[in-house]
Amino acid sequence: MNDEQLFDTNILVHAYTLSDTRKHRIAEELVGQVWTGGLGFTCLHNLCEFVVVVTRKVVHPIPLKDAEVILVDILRSTHWKVIDHGRETVKKAIELGKFHKVPFWDALIAACMLENNLTTILTENERDFKRVPNFVIVNPFKKS
Repeated sequence: MNDEQLFDTNILVHAYTLSDTRKHRIAEELVGQVWTGGLGFTCLHNLCEFVVVVTRKVVHPIPLKDAEVILVDILRSTHWKVIDHGRETVKKAIELGKFHKVPFWDALIAACMLENNLTTILTENERDFKRVPNFVIVNPFKKS
C-alpha cells in the first residue's frame, strides 16, 4: 500500500460496518494495514461524514458510542494523519467545483488533498474524483 493515499469516507464505512461482506473484508484489510504500522490520510470532513453514515445510513448501523471510539482513536493515532480545511481550501473547492464539475463536498476533500500534496485517493467514488486533474483514483472494490 502506498503511504500517500487518502482514505475516503466509503472505505472507512465499509471497514467498520457489515452491510457488504466483500467490501468489508477489503476495506478492513486496508484500514488494518494502517493500524498495524502503516500511514493513512483522511480529512476531518471524511470523519464527520463517517459518523453520520455508520450510525444512520447503513443497513446495519453501529451505536454512536462505537463510532465515537473509532473517531477518537483515529484522531489520536500516530498512524493516521487527519487533514483539515481553512478559508483558502474552501475557495479552492469552489473553483474545483466550477471548473471540473465536482460536487462541493468532494471538491472540498480534493482541495484538502491538494494543499497537503496528496494526489491518490482510495474510494469507490470514481465518477467525481476522476474529474480532478492529476488525481489517481484507486477503487479497491472494483472487480477486475
